[in-house]
Amino acid sequence: MSPKAVRPGAKPAQPSETSLDLRALQRTPGFMLRLAQLKFFEGFYEEFAALGLTPATYAIFVVIRDNPGVPPSSLASLLRLRLPNLIKILNELESSGFIKRNRSKSDRRGVELMLTPKGAKLIQDGASLTGLYNRKMLAPLTEAEQRTLLELLNRLLPL
Repeated sequence: MSPKAVRPGAKPAQPSETSLDLRALQRTPGFMLRLAQLKFFEGFYEEFAALGLTPATYAIFVVIRDNPGVPPSSLASLLRLRLPNLIKILNELESSGFIKRNRSKSDRRGVELMLTPKGAKLIQDGASLTGLYNRKMLAPLTEAEQRTLLELLNRLLPL
């Protein structure tokens, strides 16, 4: 019996990932963006694990750092998070001493988010890793292609 012959009743060999025809998926922007997101998130977890930052908490810290006093509802809308999910994260960040909630001076019913010194230090440490991380993840692209990629993504996803 030759090595390629299949015994009766045996299952045929499964094609390997490298032998699958993925051309249709490679022409599907949503699928490719999802794979890129997964790749970037996997890399993020590896690079930022020592700081305890996740992609979501990193984004929350950056928005609060750059927009002191941002209300939770604006943060949730911007980051496409459901408000109850964001509130859970904010509760954890507040109990850990990274953020504080203040009553709005203009609307006493409103809440404003601020970083504590501990939170400011954490995002400063995280930001120091960001440039190196982005260069590593975008290494297959030239600097011009990297700028173009960001320009195109910002055009597709205006914030």
